[in-house]
Amino acid sequence: MMADLTEEEVRTLGKAAGLDIADKDLAEVSYSLNALLEALDEIEVPGLEDVEPLSVRPPKDLSLPAN
Repeated sequence: MMADLTEEEVRTLGKAAGLDIADKDLAEVSYSLNALLEALDEIEVPGLEDVEPLSVRPPKDLSLPAN
């Protein structure tokens, strides 16, 4: 079981994903993300530990649609 992410870690992850999490939403987003990670941690996939990780990088010319 991994330790919960702090609000600062959640804010940093959000920024890395292009999200600006408002201060008023940070506690709720942190709680929800930690709950999701805890649930995912309980999923057991046989043989998964034997699979080499694969880094995924979007193409450099990938542009996000304007809001």
